[in-house]
Amino acid sequence: MRLNFLRRLRAAFSRDDPASGQSSNSPDWATTALRTCPDCEKTFIVDEMDACPDCGTAVEVTPTERDLGLR
Repeated sequence: MRLNFLRRLRAAFSRDDPASGQSSNSPDWATTALRTCPDCEKTFIVDEMDACPDCGTAVEVTPTERDLGLR
């Protein structure tokens, strides 16, 4: 009985769309990325950036949770 109750709770509070098989609580990853300046150690949320606006050092792409396979 407890297991059935837990399943009903998960179904009630889950944002999964059973029709599509995809989770509707997944963020849209389409356009923005994280870039980090190795010298300033600042992280920027931008579409595109080649150099840090503060020091001019080339920025690096910072992996996201999705890139790391965490989502």
